[in-house]
Amino acid sequence: MAVAVARGALALSIGLVAVGSGAGLSPARGETLPAPCCDDLEERLAELNSTSIRSGASKLSFRLYGQVNRALLLWKDGFDSSDHVVDNHTSSSRFGFVGQTTLKPGLTAGYRLEIETNFPSSDEVFNGPDGRTGLPAGSNQPRVRQNYWTLNSRDVGGLSVGYQSPATDDLTIINLGSQMNDAPVHYNNAFRIRLDLAKPAIITDLTWGQIAHNVDSLRGNFVRYDTPIINGFLLSAAVNDDIWDVALRYQKDANAFRFAGGIGYMNDAGHDFEDVRGSASLIHDPSGLYASIAGGVRDARHSLAGPDHPAYFYYAQVGISKQWISFGKTTVYADYGLYRDFNIDEPLSINPDTGLPVVWGTLTSTEVRRWGFGIEQGIDAAATTLYAQAHFYDPKIVGYPCDFVQPNVCGGNPANTTSLPAGSWQGFVFGARIQF
Repeated sequence: MAVAVARGALALSIGLVAVGSGAGLSPARGETLPAPCCDDLEERLAELNSTSIRSGASKLSFRLYGQVNRALLLWKDGFDSSDHVVDNHTSSSRFGFVGQTTLKPGLTAGYRLEIETNFPSSDEVFNGPDGRTGLPAGSNQPRVRQNYWTLNSRDVGGLSVGYQSPATDDLTIINLGSQMNDAPVHYNNAFRIRLDLAKPAIITDLTWGQIAHNVDSLRGNFVRYDTPIINGFLLSAAVNDDIWDVALRYQKDANAFRFAGGIGYMNDAGHDFEDVRGSASLIHDPSGLYASIAGGVRDARHSLAGPDHPAYFYYAQVGISKQWISFGKTTVYADYGLYRDFNIDEPLSINPDTGLPVVWGTLTSTEVRRWGFGIEQGIDAAATTLYAQAHFYDPKIVGYPCDFVQPNVCGGNPANTTSLPAGSWQGFVFGARIQF
């Protein structure tokens, strides 16, 4: 992510972006194409290898790109432990196509189609009732990640329409150091919180992703506009039937330092919340020392009436990213984050795997503190990043139990709160991302 996140967002205003180190359709290094069976096939291969498609007097440039990012996840939820090979949600496996044509000097049109092949995604695996890693039904299916067309003017900016990122997407993951770790939850998002109230521990329907939260925007069908870059600033806005948002990004290189940051606002009527969030990152290139921070505040309306209590989070990462060895840059970092009062005023149920979950009560306060560390090693000649990470999450969950004075009604006294003995979560990740 790192520079690609910040610069990728800026590049959208002046042209269609090719994510990763996109390549043409020529064979990979060390490979040869099979001999064509006929003249038609030979002509078709020559056409594809030229990476351009001509129609009349127009010329449409075409590019194929993608990446594979697989990792071994070792986890412990405070009671059980297991392992699973996952596709890393931080930067998922995908492939895509981009095309662009020049309508006249300073005006271009293009399209982008990107397919995600995360089988299974690290944000979907969870702790099953038997202590093994579970998978949701239908998780091993490819899905569209981007599918939109764009019209870009050098002087006016860019308009894009279709399935894509809203303006605030990636605002919390701007990081000029680490490419494989940031403020969102990537590995225990779907893991269920367990309570030490019985033997074995009780499973709840509350997930880590609900109280630590992903803190990022979801893609959808949007109409989006990006201004031209003016003195390092880029202003973006997006809208659909339920959501509208706006974001401001900034990038600056000065002397030995590089800076990238952004801030944005989203109003989501469909999920009944509004929030402000952003991040910033600064690196000193000669030494490689860097620091990245992220934070946000969310005002959400919940299913039960409760006090006005906005949720918030903050996250910080410090490290060093420097090329000590010839074949690529090495990054070493440590991070810390806090996520408070996400998913409050919502009911908490236990034993969701039995088919007859029981409502325990209502959440009044949640808190997750996380810390961790990691190392990444780039191999530039192979467009590969190797990484190892350690993650530690500790929860604090408070709520009041149901009062069954009335049959089948979960009431209760909001003043009669209790702190639930929730188990912590630990994860160790070892993987590699290969781009093409």
